[in-house]
Amino acid sequence: MGMDPSPGSKRVLVIGGGPAGMKAACSAAERGHKVTLVEKKHRLGGQVLLNRDIPGRRELVTLAKDLINNLEALTVDIILGKEANPELIRETAPDAVVVASGARPILPDIRGIESKKVVQAWDLLDGKVGVGKKVAIVGGNAVGLETALYLANQGTISPEVLHFLMTNRAESLKGLTELLNKGNKEVTVVEMAKRAGQDIGPSTRWTVMAELRRLGVRIRTGTKAVGITPDGLEVEKKGGPDFVPADSVVIVAGSRSENGLIGQIQGMGSEIYTVGDARKPRNVLEAIREGFMVGLRL
Repeated sequence: MGMDPSPGSKRVLVIGGGPAGMKAACSAAERGHKVTLVEKKHRLGGQVLLNRDIPGRRELVTLAKDLINNLEALTVDIILGKEANPELIRETAPDAVVVASGARPILPDIRGIESKKVVQAWDLLDGKVGVGKKVAIVGGNAVGLETALYLANQGTISPEVLHFLMTNRAESLKGLTELLNKGNKEVTVVEMAKRAGQDIGPSTRWTVMAELRRLGVRIRTGTKAVGITPDGLEVEKKGGPDFVPADSVVIVAGSRSENGLIGQIQGMGSEIYTVGDARKPRNVLEAIREGFMVGLRL
């Protein structure tokens, strides 16, 4: 892990380059510790980068970039494309390990879930997979509604293009309104609860729901996904079975902490701390605060 730390400081190994891990690394480095951050992907930022194409959420990407700049300014040793394991802990022998390995998406028990038309929201937002024209989203939580916004905006015109067309009177007002409000996807969100977006703050939820209505997204609450067929999504609601035609089914069923490494490295002599989604999946600001507080405790 490089040169010996100065007297009173510690060798700190941070595992995971998402917001919580980056903030913990910054906070620890600011206190004079010798910090190394290991991230298994070839980039820093974690799940925050999934917001880069979601309208109204792009400022979170700026937040991630600020943390990356801080890491570089604080001369934190950053290792990308390497997965942390017990051997790495033994080799580097850190005084403290901060586990910020994030979470992984859950795959619900739905008949036909192995179908090729099924994609995870994280893979979709990361640009790894695409979807067809008709899309059913299983899960009306914050990520589900943000994914719906992302898809419903595809094919709409940007404010810059709208300004150009209006200035040059290239389209009628009716035509411009249609181009602004109608994309090239037909999106339906299916949510078991009576209310979608329950994990979103009241003011933000109002804005998101208004945008979804403007873009023609259908939200079906009190509806449970039970099966996936070649033609779409089988659902059940209070009135009985129903069907949502879909070319693609996007799964947004929450996430599970990715912290299996903790059990493997306990007893190696290092202090161990867990932060962010690796401790418990929650929102990005809570994860950053937790990373900051752990950095102060080191």
